[in-house]
Amino acid sequence: MSSSTSARSVRTRRGARWLGLAAAAAAATAGLRSGAPGFLQFFGTKQPQRQQPQEATEELGRRGLFAAAGAAVASLGLQDPAEASRRLAYPPIDKQAKGRCKWVSSAMGQANAQRDKLLDLRECDMHGQTAKDIDIAGVLMNDGNFEDVNFENTVMSKAVVERAKLDRAVFKDAVLDRVTFDGSSLKGANFNNAVLTGATFDGADLENSDWTDASLDTYGVKPLCKNPTMKGTNPVTGVDTRESAGCDLTRSLPSRPTSVLANVHVNAPGGLCAARPLLAERRIH
Repeated sequence: MSSSTSARSVRTRRGARWLGLAAAAAAATAGLRSGAPGFLQFFGTKQPQRQQPQEATEELGRRGLFAAAGAAVASLGLQDPAEASRRLAYPPIDKQAKGRCKWVSSAMGQANAQRDKLLDLRECDMHGQTAKDIDIAGVLMNDGNFEDVNFENTVMSKAVVERAKLDRAVFKDAVLDRVTFDGSSLKGANFNNAVLTGATFDGADLENSDWTDASLDTYGVKPLCKNPTMKGTNPVTGVDTRESAGCDLTRSLPSRPTSVLANVHVNAPGGLCAARPLLAERRIH
């Protein structure tokens, strides 16, 4: 076999390998946004002139792979967060189940939100009720009405509470770590001495809420204080919303996520100077 024939054979196999990789990448991006076909069409139609068949195959395969990868990156960058949220896989709501909308404490205790049965309170109207002193960790409460509910001393770790009504709810001494409150209405809510490490409030209405002595990690308090609804005064406690969350201290907070903002309240004895040392005293281990 001549050296030229051998070289063409190597280029043919290499081109086939590039085409295989390009096909796999294109298949993986089939469900992405409509920008992907534009990338593929753009690169696929620009054929180089005066190339040998093997060289053209290799070049086209390489371009196809780069186009698919570029389309995937572009689509991820343009993805709507709300659309991504809707893609979360939730089980269907069993609206025929009798007694579905009631508080049921977990029989497993502090088991990191594991339950013997899913507690599904989505779309339930339970306003004015009490969930005091029970363990409802891992509960689903999306789109429900829980206004004026007493969650005092309640364990709600890893609960999902999106787009729910929680106005004037009391979370005093509650364990709310890693709870998702995104898009919910929490006007006038009381988080006095609650554990809120890892909790999120994206798009939530927090006007007139009270955060006195609440535990907030530094990666949580900064976006919390940027929420435009963090304003007003709690009508029950008379506490200023921004001051109770320590928003005036966020400029001095360290960037490390291990620090915890605990018991930071500008009305504490000694004022701001007494509150700042607490930032260094509490750590997550």
